[in-house]
Amino acid sequence: MNKEFKNALENFAFDAACGRAIRHLHDIGMSAEEIEKQLDFPAPLSRIEAEIAAYEEEKAENGGGVYKYERVYGKYGRTYFKRVKK
Repeated sequence: MNKEFKNALENFAFDAACGRAIRHLHDIGMSAEEIEKQLDFPAPLSRIEAEIAAYEEEKAENGGGVYKYERVYGKYGRTYFKRVKK
């Protein structure tokens, strides 16, 4: 159990430190080597490549990331957002 907790905490800290930055920089077309140079948080190249691979797999499972959010007004004028394909 201790090993599982340490692994989960490590993944959380990595995602908080640079996970979103890696995904964003990958979306704008940077390679893993370029991303490594841009990060303030030290991250090994293998970890960056693994993050990119997991992100691409997640996008493929979700239909390629081709969703947008529309504002919908429900009963009594309540506003909420609905995810729809582009």
